[in-house]
Parts: sequence; C-alpha cells; structure tokens
Amino acid sequence: MDSLEATLPYLVRYSYVGVYGLILLASTVLPFSKTLVIVGAGILASQGIGSLPLYLLVSIAGLVTADSLYYSLGYFFGRRVLGWKVFSGPRNEKRFREAEARFQRHDWFAVFSGRFLPFLRCAIFVVAGMSRMFPLRFLLADFLSACVLGPAAISLGYFFGENRELLVRYTKEGEYGVALLVCVALLILFFFPRRRR
Repeated sequence: MDSLEATLPYLVRYSYVGVYGLILLASTVLPFSKTLVIVGAGILASQGIGSLPLYLLVSIAGLVTADSLYYSLGYFFGRRVLGWKVFSGPRNEKRFREAEARFQRHDWFAVFSGRFLPFLRCAIFVVAGMSRMFPLRFLLADFLSACVLGPAAISLGYFFGENRELLVRYTKEGEYGVALLVCVALLILFFFPRRRR
C-alpha cells in the first residue's frame, strides 16, 4: 500500500514521463513493484488524469526498455557479468554451461516467462544477452509478455482503484500465483526434457 500511495503524487506531477521513469527505476534500483506503478497509472486514468491508452503504451515501453538494459549487459559484457556481485546466476562454469544450453533450446519461452518471475527476471534477461539470443527475437518475446502484464495491471487500477488496500493485496497475491505457475512450467520444460526416441 505504501509504495502505491507514494508513487501516485509523483505520477500526477510527471504524468507519462513519471510512469516511464518509475518503471525503469523500479526495474533496476528502487525496491518496489513496477506492477504497482502501472496499477497507479490505471487509477489516474480512471480519475480523468491522462489517457488510458497512452498510459498503457508508456508502461509497455518502460517494461521493454528496462528488460533491454539487462539483455544489453549480457550481450556486450558476456561472461564478465558473472563476476559482478549483483548477478545471482550460477557461478560454477559447468552448471552455467548446462543452464545456457537449456536456455538456448527454449530461449523464447524463457524470456516471455521471465516477465512473471521477479526473483529471476534480471538473470534470465542477462543470460539471454550472454547466449547471443537474436535481438529482435528477444524484443518480440519481451514485448508480447509486456502486452500481457501491462493491460492486466492497468485494468486493475482503472476498474478497482477505489479500494486500494484490496487492490494492492490482490496484485501482490496475483504476482506470486502467476510466478508459481510459471516456475512449474519452466521446471517441466527445462529439467524434465522429453525422452528422445
């Protein structure tokens, strides 16, 4: 609740630039949910402060830009990123190669689902860059996942913004539920490959 209430005055003041900037900051340095920023944009649109379609476009642009920053780190710095303290990926070279090989087989799905895994999102996008996933392929997968999260979050704010306590609670619970389902799907896909004939 606190993070949503804290962001609303900022969004009122800076409008679309504020939404874009806060999504970037929440994705990189600030310790609060970027989903709540998008929910806040929906609340403002429901009150007639700004345009709902423009808030949605700006939100999707912010999400894709933030993820592209992590992809670029992996793409341009490669294995050196593994030595950085902020990267929480596998340190063991053999394990990393195994993870990278699995990633390359399912790169599109991994990037698409990374949007819904807040605790693995950054690592997935960095590994996408390190494994030289084709940039347009990355952008397409990331854009499509942003097109799922953006409208869902902004609709919550737009239609249910009056009861903010429940809104924040259901947003967080929804994020955890989706993350759990995506984790199960990734475990099946990555660690239980189909038997070869």
